[in-house]
Order: sequence, then structure tokens, then C-alpha cells
Amino acid sequence: MASQWLQITFIAFSICLISCQVINRPPSITSVFEPAYYIQFSHPTSVTIRCVAVNGNITYQWRKDNVAVRNSRQVAVDSKLGTITFTRVDNTDFGTYQCFASNSYGTALSQPIQVKLAFLGSFPDAPVTMDCTENQDCVIQCRGRPSCEPASECRVEWKKGPGTDNNVQVSDRIAVDGEGNLHILNVKQEDWVPGQDYGCGLWNEVTRTFTKGSMTSLRIIRSTTKLMEPKPVYSANTKAFLGQKASLQCIFAGSPIPTISWKTPQLEPIDFTNSAKYELDDFGRKLVVKDLTIDDEGSYTCIANNQVQQQAFLNVTSPPFFDPQSNNPQMSDTYVSAQKNAVFYCDVVSVQGEVPPSPPIWKKNGRDIGASQGLKYLVSSDMKELTVLEVKKPIPSRPGSGSTGSYQCVSENSEGMIFKDAFLAVIDPIMVFLKPEKLYRIDRESLLTLAVDARTDPALTLRYKWRFTNLDNVTKSVSNKGQWTLSNNNRNLTINARGLNKEQFFNIVGRYSVEVYHQYDAEFVHVDVVTDIPANVTDPLPPVSQAPPSEANLWFLGIIFGILILIIVIILIICMLYRNTCKSGTYPVDEKEVAAGHDPEKELADSGFHDLSRADEDGHKYDNISLSDDFGKQIESDEDSMGEYGGDLDISKFNEDGSFIGIYADKLAQNSKQSTV
Repeated sequence: MASQWLQITFIAFSICLISCQVINRPPSITSVFEPAYYIQFSHPTSVTIRCVAVNGNITYQWRKDNVAVRNSRQVAVDSKLGTITFTRVDNTDFGTYQCFASNSYGTALSQPIQVKLAFLGSFPDAPVTMDCTENQDCVIQCRGRPSCEPASECRVEWKKGPGTDNNVQVSDRIAVDGEGNLHILNVKQEDWVPGQDYGCGLWNEVTRTFTKGSMTSLRIIRSTTKLMEPKPVYSANTKAFLGQKASLQCIFAGSPIPTISWKTPQLEPIDFTNSAKYELDDFGRKLVVKDLTIDDEGSYTCIANNQVQQQAFLNVTSPPFFDPQSNNPQMSDTYVSAQKNAVFYCDVVSVQGEVPPSPPIWKKNGRDIGASQGLKYLVSSDMKELTVLEVKKPIPSRPGSGSTGSYQCVSENSEGMIFKDAFLAVIDPIMVFLKPEKLYRIDRESLLTLAVDARTDPALTLRYKWRFTNLDNVTKSVSNKGQWTLSNNNRNLTINARGLNKEQFFNIVGRYSVEVYHQYDAEFVHVDVVTDIPANVTDPLPPVSQAPPSEANLWFLGIIFGILILIIVIILIICMLYRNTCKSGTYPVDEKEVAAGHDPEKELADSGFHDLSRADEDGHKYDNISLSDDFGKQIESDEDSMGEYGGDLDISKFNEDGSFIGIYADKLAQNSKQSTV
């Protein structure tokens, strides 16, 4: 029993060794990071950033400004989990961080990550009083607005009265512009309440804090004059990145408050009913453009009551990005057979009309390649293409040896940086160790087998695909039918020229090619199959008859079967007729006697029976004599009938066929005499 378990364990282990083979490759980081992380000085909870990578046994290292981060009271790193945790920070902890994930075959790098201070400043305490005219528009400035980071997470909130509970509600008559100023578009007496001054405040979503500025006391000046025509009071240009969304704002005053419509940079009216691209907000004063592309850039027109208009410019920009017009695979993981070249592409561009990005900088495992150029690498003149020359597999005893590793390209422009990482895995090449000759001559009796076999990296499976190019230079795939037979998982191709007519024969003469491949590489073997038979010689062989359709075969077989049955029936009828004829005819006694060596005539003379006529003569005088005793008494049994011929039966008086020879005739004569007396 124990030996059986050992055998089972050994077999399972062997299967695992075969099926669990993997290509030795560097790590690949799968985490998606924010461009920046904001942490406040006195944050109540710790902030953790995790780096996750795949491919093998990986160790992690975090670096700040390219210096390894060590555990301290403020920051803790875990080399196994890939985490960096900020428990409390000071000014020295802010900067640019990067994750390094390493195994025996290389080091992958994350994009640079900014760790910044999240904070919210305070407003100056300087209350003011301002006048607003009834039925006109009025703007209350958000004075002394402090710094707030991250700016994208800070918003202006207007309060009314002491404290921070009473918010000013935005409506069709009240708006807040992009700079935080409050617009009362049609001033009413109820906009002023004694003791209810207006105050501008800021809310920081990251720090979860709010600060309120100085108060503005409002005095309403009575007026009966109304602002009848729409009046443009605010618009602003906006900048946003590719793929993100942008908000454009236009504010109009008027009595009544005007209705706003929008047009694209191509001056096409925007229909919001079934639009996935555009969205209206803030009572029609904001246009939201989603999933930005370069074509979205331009001046958008906002129109009040189809009379007065303003424009807001949308600047679509971006850090460097890969050229969408390039056909090259951009910084993609690559598997290359040993001794071949590997190529990485970093075709970076800026948005049209902006300053081009800097030429890419190339790194391997986080280290600049520059010093090794010309020996192991070749970089194009524009620095956008890196060629790793004659790649080599790593040596297990020397980590970092060989060409296997992670490669990085870095470029930047005025809007930011691009950092891309891809690995190179060097695999065993495809070695064809069994191949046919380059040329074979065949005739119309040839049976030719072409055999190919190869080996490659143990983690990969080879496949074989045959193609044939005929004398007219037309190429097609070889299939397992007709004159071709594929076997041994397509490693062997048998070409059978036997029984082919001239046209069919010359359709198998040409070049045979087999592609030995896996998903990362391929090798080709070419074989020319030729003949010495002239193509213009008349075919001495009759053309190969075509097999009749299956339906015609069935009809033909049915007819043949019917004819056979008819013949058998006729033969049976003839035999039956012949048998009946044989039973009703005379029995040839003389012929039988002679054939047995007797002389019937002599025997008749010796027995005294020669005076009687022969049984086969016509008109015998005893033909009608009854076999009854004394012409009336019936013979009752076989013994009675035999008794009339004497007591003892002499078998010598019988012929061979059982007929009587002498006694019967004597008895008949005596009876005849008695009957006449």
C-alpha cells in the first residue's frame, strides 16, 4: 500500500513538473496609483499605499526621491506586502515616491507618486458693507480666499448669518462663479435680513475641515428700474486633461432670468435630450463635457434668450501620451528567443499645438541604460526606440545577468510626466532537429513522407502548420484529405502520387513549407517537390473514374439484386418440372441390368420366360388382368400376395431392382390355364 502511494505521489509530482512549467520573467506591477496622495500633519488615522506585482517570489522596496525608505516613527514599509504606511508626517516626508518590485529576473518600477501636504488656510477678519440696487444684479466678492490643497477637493460655500449652519441656496436667481464670488442676478428686498450678513467659506474634502471668511453686510437700494435685457456677467476659460471631464460656466442677469442655450466650437446647437457627451448643470449655467478628446478643444458659445452671447474656451491638454497614429506596440511585455533582438517603442507626443515632450530616457531595472549603449543596446536617433541586441538568458547563479529584466521609458512636458514599464523575458529558441531534404523528385508511383520535429522552452507548446505553393505560385493550407495525409500531431506529411491523373499529379508538385511555432516565435522549413515528367506529354493513363453518386449506387445494386433473385426462381422452377417428369416415365431396367454386368436376354431364355412379351412392349395380353385371387378375391396382405408364388421365397428370382424373373411368369401361366378350363 505504501509503495502504491509513493508511485501515485511520484506521478503527481512529475505531472506537476511538466504542467507547471512557467517562463522565467520579471515582475509586473498591477496596482493603479493616484498621481498624488495628500496627507495632513495631524491626521487621525494612518494612510497606507500598497504596491502589488505578479510573477514569482517578489520583494518590495519604496524609495523617496530615489533614496530607499527605512522604517521610522513616521513611516513604515513592508517588503513582503509592498505597503508603505504614514502614521504621522513632517515636512521631510513629503516628496516623490516610487515602488520597486524585484525577483530573480528583474525589477519593475511604479510610476512616480507625489505625497503632498493637505491643508486649508484661514480668511482674514475684515468685514465690509456693500450696496446693491433693487432689480439689478449684484456681485459679492469672496475676499481673502486662502490656499487650499488639494485644490480639486476644495469648494466655496456661502453662509448667511452667524455660524456655519445657514447656507445660501443656489437658484436661478443666485449663482456662485468659478472664483467663488456670489452673484445675485435680480436683487430683491428679501435678500437683506437684519443680522444676516453674507460670509464666504471653504470646505476641504481631504482634511474634512471648513473655514469661514469675513462677513459682508448688504444694503439694498430701492429702485423701480428693471433690467429688462439679458446681461452677461461671467464666463471663464477652462483647462482639463484628455479623457477627463470639464465644466464651462456662463452667467447672465436679467428680468426675468434668461434661458441659456449652448453651441459647440463648430457652432452646432447642443441637444441635451439624448446626449452622452454633454450635460447641463446649475440651472443651465454650466456645460459639462465628458470623456474629453482633442476634438473637444475650442470656444463654446452660451446664448441668453437667443439674444446675448458669451464664449468660454476649453483647453484640452495632457502630459505626454503614446501616439495613437503609431503602428508600433508601445512598451508592451515581450518574449524573445535567445540570440534574437528585442525592441521596445516609446512614441510619445503632446497635444497638438503644445510643446513636444522631452526625448525618452531609457532604463533597465530602474538604472539608466546610457552607459551600455552600443554594447548591449541600440537607441534610435529620436530616442523613441530601444533595441536589446542578441538577447541572452539569465544565469541562475548571477541575479540580474542576461537580458531578461524590466525596461522603463520616461518623458515629460509642461503638464506632467509619462512613466511606462515593460518586461523582457528571454526564452529558449525553437530548435528544429529533424527535417527533410530540401529537394525531392517524384513520379506517379511515389509515396513520399516529410517529417519535421523540434523543441523549445519547456513552458511552451509547439505547433506545426503546413502550406503548399503550386507551380502557379498559389499558396494554400495543407489539409488532411485527398493526396495529403497529416499525422503525428501534424509533424508528418505524406504525399501520395499513386493513381492520380496528370492534372492531379502536377497539382501536388511545388514547394511545401511547415511553420513550427508558438505564441512568441516561429521557424520555417521549406521543401521543394519536383518531377522529371514533362507537363506537355499526353496522359497515357485513362482518367480516374469518378465514383457515382451514392443514390445512383443504390439503384444499381437494387437492379442487380433483383436480377439474381429472378434467376434463382427460374432455376428452381426448372428443377421442379424436371423432377416430376422423371417420376412419371418408364424405368429403364435393361439399361440398369447391362450396367450391372447382367445379360437380360440370356436370363429370360434360361428361366423359360422367353415366351412372354417384354414389359415395355405395347399390347400385352395380360395388361388388364386383376391382381385378385381367381379374378375376384382381393389380396389381403403382402404375405398373401407372396404366398401364391410358393412357400419359400427364393431371392435369386428377383432382379437387382426388385422385379421378378421367373416365378411370377409360371404362376401367371398356371392360373391362366385353370381359368380357361
